[in-house]
Amino acid sequence: MTEELLPLPRQRVRIHYAKGEAIKFISHHDEFRLWERTLRRADLPLLYKRGFNPQPHIQFAAPLGVGITGANEPLDIILSPPLAIDEIAAKLRAKLPPGVALQVVAEAPLAADALQNLIIGADYTIVLYTAPDELPVDLIEARIAAFLQQATIWRERQRKGRHYTYNLRPLVFELRYVGYDAVNEEHRIFLRVQMRSGATGRPDEVVDALGFDDLARMLQRERIYFDDSAEDRAVFGGYPVVLQEQVAAPPGVQGTSLRETPQDEPSARNGQRTINERAGDEFA
Repeated sequence: MTEELLPLPRQRVRIHYAKGEAIKFISHHDEFRLWERTLRRADLPLLYKRGFNPQPHIQFAAPLGVGITGANEPLDIILSPPLAIDEIAAKLRAKLPPGVALQVVAEAPLAADALQNLIIGADYTIVLYTAPDELPVDLIEARIAAFLQQATIWRERQRKGRHYTYNLRPLVFELRYVGYDAVNEEHRIFLRVQMRSGATGRPDEVVDALGFDDLARMLQRERIYFDDSAEDRAVFGGYPVVLQEQVAAPPGVQGTSLRETPQDEPSARNGQRTINERAGDEFA
């Protein structure tokens, strides 16, 4: 085999970044394009898959819902040829748009499992913006207690044009009031949910079930937990693993839906795979 036919060395890089208020309303499709453009502008040797419409090797762990910020979102890319980590970080920081802050850049094993296949849960902060006398603490704590005392909270979602009903309650592992910041006039609520295929708790659904969706609010994902981390497994070791069939509603059960049902990504319509599903294929 000639030297020209030998594959170039590749490098898997894991980027941790914060998605801030300035871009929280962009779709995941647009966020994918944001990162593709940023990587090109940073002049990084991003590897593309082969095919009629080559896709870059960019892999998100879990797309954030529209309107939700992220404090520490992981993203994997493949470069070829490899570069020094410090050089990658410097080039990215110089080209990142407003609303995105680089946290950590590190090398990851090339043959590691896809990020979305390893997710087991996540922590969120729910922030309610109110004047000191507008929302009593007792009311917040009473609604949280009522939520936790229930065994069944039927909710309705839409996926690829089809509605389905599921039980939200088993997917919420922790929900507690943190406190009120009088300076910033904000109540804070801590939320921990399961995130597994077909059985994921959504923070916007929790806020709606609590009856706080009409209030000015912010939702932020603070941390994602992964099954390949001993520390993360230890945190979630005390919770049950909830399967999709355990939260699926029996025929005839109607759930409560958000007033504005999130729409599918444009690339997911007509049975096509979403951009994240394509980008999440095993790196090859």
